Amino acid sequence: MDEENRTNDELTLSFLLMIRTKPSLVKYEVGGKAVISGGRKAFDAALEVDESTKVPKILHTIYQRAFMSLFLISSVIESPYPPPDLIHYPDGKHELSPEDQAAVDAAQAEQQVAQ
Repeated sequence: MDEENRTNDELTLSFLLMIRTKPSLVKYEVGGKAVISGGRKAFDAALEVDESTKVPKILHTIYQRAFMSLFLISSVIESPYPPPDLIHYPDGKHELSPEDQAAVDAAQAEQQVAQ
């Protein structure tokens, strides 16, 4: 992650994630920009490094959102999907939002029907 721009109330970060499946059949690359709004306290909270994973908290959010897209793409191209728990939360695995879980369930059902 690199800092692109910072103002008093907004921080823009660029990121590039490279994720391989197990077994190593597919490599996914996801890049983009994350914008954190709210000022210094919000920036510090998002960039705070989680003690158990040694990863900034913003990366948890980025990976959760990227995983959804990668899961749907992998379903369409019938390839292994990336690990949903690549980054663990301190209190265990993070639950997907109901909307995201519904999308995952629908994609899995569609994939099973296609087989």
